[in-house]
Amino acid sequence: MIIDGRQMAEEIKKELKEKLANKNLRLVIVSVGDNTVSAKYLARKQKFGEAVGVETVVHEFASDVSEGELARHLAKLADDCSVNGVVVQLPLPEQLDTEKLLTLIPPEKDIDALSPEAKVLPPVVAAIKEILERNSVLVEGKKAVVIGRGRLVGRPVALWLAQNGAEVEVVTLETKNPAAVIAQADLLVSGAGQPGLLKPEMLKAGVALIDAATSEVNNKLAGDADGACADKCSLFTPVPGGVGPLTIACLFKNLAALNQ
Repeated sequence: MIIDGRQMAEEIKKELKEKLANKNLRLVIVSVGDNTVSAKYLARKQKFGEAVGVETVVHEFASDVSEGELARHLAKLADDCSVNGVVVQLPLPEQLDTEKLLTLIPPEKDIDALSPEAKVLPPVVAAIKEILERNSVLVEGKKAVVIGRGRLVGRPVALWLAQNGAEVEVVTLETKNPAAVIAQADLLVSGAGQPGLLKPEMLKAGVALIDAATSEVNNKLAGDADGACADKCSLFTPVPGGVGPLTIACLFKNLAALNQ
């Protein structure tokens, strides 16, 4: 089954439009430097925000911005009562301490769930949860393999799967014989950012494959899995059109949840 993340996102959009009517919520997204993939997601977030009645503003900074300047700006947003949610668009340039900066976002405004005391699920985790629940895929007792240990996908997804009873193994560059690990997966979540990494012959028949990676190839978004993998899977999320649109929808669901 190929998952239509766009359709699921549209359903959530309709619900949020009704729920957020007359709430006058304001979301600020802080963006640093130029990143083509990030720019596309920024545009989609703004479009989604507009559709559900959330004022979505992007504050842009040059790639050479100092950590002090960015920290002061985030602190100001944290104290601004007119701002209901704050998102720092990742990745940040290497000279900035990402962990330190994210801690400046108070939990009640952290709709990306990247600060230590987050009150909501990270949007990508919420999107995966939505996909699995809607398709009656149980997590408990499954052999789950997560490719990558990144801040946005691998780390939070592995933690959530383990908390919900899956036997989790994380594949990284240091993993010995990763193909053997991947071949055992009942549930496979990939966030490596390596287009074409996963081929059909690498997969167990009937695996639920969640491709949560986003890269750019020839000016087009691409995931980690070859499209032919869909024929081997009980559930498959394409890129684009799978996890991505749903993650944006779940970001705004978090905004609504924190501003009830």
